[in-house]
Amino acid sequence: MANFVLVGLNHRTAKLGIRQLASFDAEQLSQGLKRLSALPELLESMIISTCNRVEVLSSVDRQFNNIEPIESFLSEHSRIPMSQLQPVLYHYQNEQAIRHVFRVACSLDSMILGEPQILGQIKSCYNTAFDAHTVGAYLNSLLQAAFRTAKRVRSETSIGEFPVSVSSAAVELTRKIFGELHDKSILIVGAGQMGEDAIRHLAETGTKAVYVSNRSPEAARDLAIRFSGIAVPFEELPHWISRADIVITSTGASDILVNRGMVQHALRDRKHTPIVFIDISVPRNVDPDVAAIDNVFCYDIDDLGAVVEANVHERKKAAAIAEKIVDEEVQSFRAKLRSLDIGPVVMQVQDEIEDICKAEMERFVKKTTLEPRQLQDLEQMVSRIAGKIAHPLVMQLRSGPDASNPSAYSDLIKRIFKMKDPE
Repeated sequence: MANFVLVGLNHRTAKLGIRQLASFDAEQLSQGLKRLSALPELLESMIISTCNRVEVLSSVDRQFNNIEPIESFLSEHSRIPMSQLQPVLYHYQNEQAIRHVFRVACSLDSMILGEPQILGQIKSCYNTAFDAHTVGAYLNSLLQAAFRTAKRVRSETSIGEFPVSVSSAAVELTRKIFGELHDKSILIVGAGQMGEDAIRHLAETGTKAVYVSNRSPEAARDLAIRFSGIAVPFEELPHWISRADIVITSTGASDILVNRGMVQHALRDRKHTPIVFIDISVPRNVDPDVAAIDNVFCYDIDDLGAVVEANVHERKKAAAIAEKIVDEEVQSFRAKLRSLDIGPVVMQVQDEIEDICKAEMERFVKKTTLEPRQLQDLEQMVSRIAGKIAHPLVMQLRSGPDASNPSAYSDLIKRIFKMKDPE
């Protein structure tokens, strides 16, 4: 059976600074694949490089027992001394490597459990390796199986259905109130990172309008441009609150910016249509008393944190189901590997037995005279005999006679028939 080796580091083993040094951009990825293909120990290779992981995945022959060339490759690329790099590297072989690749593709090994971006990143790395001709039958089969497993996990579990970031939780809560958001307006007050993330998630739903207000007009304009929005004066905040369906506050102000009276006035202007406040500021920018007003919904960072915590719990439950799917697919892929490995041997066995039978038939024919019809019948009979002799050997090969050493039987067959390994 083909051997797989994976050497890498990720967010669990290495800090961001190390991961950044070890990462590959598009040009470095192609160059790195060329260097890997020059290593005689590696039959096929690809590099998986994302913001949270760098891994070298290879197919190797059965005699491979030295990962040092791969470690050296990563050390030379990152310029991290081997003494500092080795402690953060992990190594997987064969079934462990297969399982790891499947789990990564399914986002079971991600910083954010269930995040969907990793699958696209792996596909991109695979395509680069495919174009560089550094992947062959075994890595192609492995990656296609990984993609299929990821698709099963997405379709058969709810692992991606529960938002697990503060910004996505804000979108989830807002949708519970309004349903569709395409006809809603957003006002963001301040330019904090979490507030920016929240407005990005909300803007992706196709909201009607985005307004940005900040004490610094320049900062408001810069953020508004990024979201195709409109910068509005900070001094006119009460007016713009009345124009917005969703208000996100994310400032460094130490005092309340949105008070009860301001919200009551805005509601009158809005004819009491609902308004949502998402206060991601610490300390709060929105007076918590506004939540007591009819048609006003107010969420602070603790509310969002509680949603995230509950959703993480749901994703973990889905992940347990996903792990069972991975187990099934790993075993299925191992069976397919056996088929890949013994395919050439099966053909050789069949050819070898047929050649022996044909040789004996030709010797017999030279000693006798047969009519064309008799010769045709004899050839058909000899072919059937060859097939019947080969059949139990082939079936034994295909059934994987020794799960702990699936190549043992095929090696024995090759020795018996003195067959050489295919070129």
